[in-house]
Amino acid sequence: MSPRTIDRDARRAQLVDAAARSFAAKGVNDTSVADIVRAAGVAQGTFYLYFESKDDVVVAVVSAVGDRLLERLSTSLADRDTPAPERIRRLASAFADLGSDRSLEDVAAFIHRPENQRLHDRFAEHVLPRLVPLLEDLIADGVAAGAFDVSDRRAAAWFVLGGFRSIELAGVPHSQLADALDGATRSALRVLGSREER
Repeated sequence: MSPRTIDRDARRAQLVDAAARSFAAKGVNDTSVADIVRAAGVAQGTFYLYFESKDDVVVAVVSAVGDRLLERLSTSLADRDTPAPERIRRLASAFADLGSDRSLEDVAAFIHRPENQRLHDRFAEHVLPRLVPLLEDLIADGVAAGAFDVSDRRAAAWFVLGGFRSIELAGVPHSQLADALDGATRSALRVLGSREER
């Protein structure tokens, strides 16, 4: 990789980070390109070397946050030495831990603001379809080990993710998140036919 490529990638990352900070401070709708370049410490023309519009940088922010989230969650799902029901529990714990992660706190806060619903929807569209195959593999491992009894792994994966997402959609307060995730996990394990929940 040439130094020019590294510089270009670093500059783009700098703009994405500045956009995320600006969105967290002002909201997506009230953040201008001028706010983003001011936060990045670059000229306005520099922004347009990397992005055609503010919407493009919104998508880049969503993608960056989604990629970080997926990296963390995939670790919980892929450990084949751990029984599948325990991996489902770890997935729920990973969702709970994300709520208390200081490095994601500002981004999570602005994604969940009512005025940023469009950004939140893009985030969900970016993350959920990429989690499904990981969860399908986990469910297949559980079926193979006799821990789960489910015939349609894809539908079951979407159901489990939908159960976890319903907690967010219901607006469960952070103080009640652990209990809500525990309930969603028990429901998911019942749907998957886990012997532990029969």
